[in-house]
Amino acid sequence: FTLETVRCIGCCSLGPVVTINEKVYARTDSEKTLKTVDQYD
Repeated sequence: FTLETVRCIGCCSLGPVVTINEKVYARTDSEKTLKTVDQYD
């Protein structure tokens, strides 16, 4: 994986947001993000 900070992906009302392979994961936190990333391993 590559982790990048970006300025805007047009989802401010859904933030914080993580995108993986162009799929948006909205209203996430560090714990949810780790679980999401684990699904891709």
